[in-house]
Amino acid sequence: MVTAVVATCVAAGQSVLVASTNNEAVNVVAERCDAIAPGLLMRTGNKEALEREAEKLERLLGEPAQAPRRGSATVGGALRNARARAAGHQAEAERRVGEEGQLLELLRDREERAAALELPLTLLEGAWAARAHGDGVAALGRWEGRARKAAGARWWLLGGWRRARALAALVAADGTPESDGPPWPGWATGRPVPPELLADLADAVAVERRLRELVPRHSGWDEEGLKQSRLETAAALSELSAELSGAVSAEVLARARGLMGQRLQALRARSGFQRSQRNLMAHLKGWAISTHSVRQLELTPKLFDLVVIDEASQCSVPSVLPLLFRARRALIIGDPMQLAHIAGIAQQGERQARVRTGLSAAQLEHHRLTYHLYSAYHAAAQHGDTALLLDEHYRCHPEIADVVNGHCYAGQLQVLTDVRRQIPALDPVGSAGPAPVLGWVEVPGGESARGGGGRSWRNAAEAGAVRRVVDALLARLPQDATVGVVTPFRAQKEALARVWRDDDRVRVGTVHAFQGGQRDVMVLSPVATLNTPPRTTHWVASQVNLWNVAVTRAKSQLITVGSHAFWQGQSGLPAMLAARSVPLGAAPGGGHTPGAGDGVGGVQGTAGPGTAWREELTDRLQQYLAGRGVTELERAAAVGGHPVDLLFTVDGENTAVLIDTGPPPGRAPARHLRLTHARGDLLTGLPSGGHGAKTCEVGRTVRVPAWRILAGADALESLFG
Repeated sequence: MVTAVVATCVAAGQSVLVASTNNEAVNVVAERCDAIAPGLLMRTGNKEALEREAEKLERLLGEPAQAPRRGSATVGGALRNARARAAGHQAEAERRVGEEGQLLELLRDREERAAALELPLTLLEGAWAARAHGDGVAALGRWEGRARKAAGARWWLLGGWRRARALAALVAADGTPESDGPPWPGWATGRPVPPELLADLADAVAVERRLRELVPRHSGWDEEGLKQSRLETAAALSELSAELSGAVSAEVLARARGLMGQRLQALRARSGFQRSQRNLMAHLKGWAISTHSVRQLELTPKLFDLVVIDEASQCSVPSVLPLLFRARRALIIGDPMQLAHIAGIAQQGERQARVRTGLSAAQLEHHRLTYHLYSAYHAAAQHGDTALLLDEHYRCHPEIADVVNGHCYAGQLQVLTDVRRQIPALDPVGSAGPAPVLGWVEVPGGESARGGGGRSWRNAAEAGAVRRVVDALLARLPQDATVGVVTPFRAQKEALARVWRDDDRVRVGTVHAFQGGQRDVMVLSPVATLNTPPRTTHWVASQVNLWNVAVTRAKSQLITVGSHAFWQGQSGLPAMLAARSVPLGAAPGGGHTPGAGDGVGGVQGTAGPGTAWREELTDRLQQYLAGRGVTELERAAAVGGHPVDLLFTVDGENTAVLIDTGPPPGRAPARHLRLTHARGDLLTGLPSGGHGAKTCEVGRTVRVPAWRILAGADALESLFG
């Protein structure tokens, strides 16, 4: 996201600064910008960063200036046209999803009204159904008007006679022979006809008329065509955006060569940093720096059009104030459920400073400025204009993300990880077959002990087990796979870091060091065990943010090494992780038996909210499929860790079904459709089945709007025919 913000600002001719206390986060943005175009962003800052900046400038000046294939003005025009097409696709999606919502409401309304009248739905559906579509809809409309007038007619206007005639006309409009369909309720022949009955029938017919208008119009919608057009336009937007960034970069570098040379001289002379940076910013609009090096920038208010604070939960309020002073606008990006900054002064020192300045604790609390409690993210969230949850998650395997999704994010994350691109999980201490995504290696008899100087904690037995696990992983994983070893305790980290000091594939660190990073496989060493002091155990077990970061550094597999029973007996996230992790290296016939989906993730799970309404829809769809001869079927399945409502086998191929009940509150309809399509695309080709459906790959995915299930077999035919 930050890279996209930089590219957008630079293309618009606006200056932008990316900053964070987390140096790795700043470096990642700089690397991604360089991969798009070298003139997008300059990384500056401390001595090491300045040396890299000088090397980059020297390299750019040493290369001949190259003109882009198309100028930025031309590419910008093509990009605007593509955006117009994307807006058209979005408008169509909004309209179609809106129609689906209307159809669902109408169908549920029709069922409720028919049930209240004790009227079989087939009789209402059969009224004037034999006529051509337009004539049938018109006939329903004419009868509705006639019935409403008759319901309100008084006796001197022959109201009773008119009501009886209107009711008789409705009964006669059903073209189904009595022997082939359900009988009409007793009120169909009862006389006199109550006005209330006719008014209720008119309301039911009005719903039926609206349905007959909407269903044919919506049934002819080419959903797959819209999806493909949207994907093609999205790809074009991505390509054009990259081309625009490259064109702007090439044009800027051609104009700025003189100022780039001056900046390079200033860096070599180690003087004039601020002035040379300010001068070069006239052309090179994107810059990145750590909060610790902000003094390298000129102390001028509104120096940058936009300042982006990344990983803001790790930034203290004092560390970002010099950056905000230099900003016209600010974008604060962070996760309050991840690790906060480490306080640099004692609480007593903070209290004394507060008293000296005449501030009260209540004032600081109200503005979320208490140094020990709140980060820059908290202060910004309290006073910013708007807050937007970035709820689309693409890093972790769904089973890993699910550990923290409910506990930390109230289930709001939309996990869209493509597990087909991930490394299959393996058991480093057991068989060579498929392994669980969440694994646990037991360390019997392990004990914790104080680290050097009586600080921190370590666990020698656990460290030995971690070494064996990592060595086995390195021997069996692909050469380009990466492994991380993470622990809450510095003493354990120091003991393990020496082992793989010269192996770039392995990174060892505390949880704080890993924030902002990721690895294909993570090995977690929690250290604490039965002999650990209760105070230490309670501290580490209660650190929700710490566990959240530790768990979500893993992309394809998370292996915990420690006492399984001990951590199961704790509370919160560590207990949840222990409960969901499968013991590795189990003896044959015991422990975990991998299912079809486990190789790339996937165990039997649940699909979405377990509401009675969703269950009813699934029941109806299962009944429909059974009527078509589908017997190999399973419900609430998981494919690659992604939940599906139904999975069934026909002709040796598995079909995954996603029942769509419409966008939840607050989600735009077009975005909801995009996310549902994305979920379906992630399933094709993944192993599935084994719990009712056959064990084979998913060949196709079907999105089933809820209205089609209520509408019945005819509406479902186009999806499963």
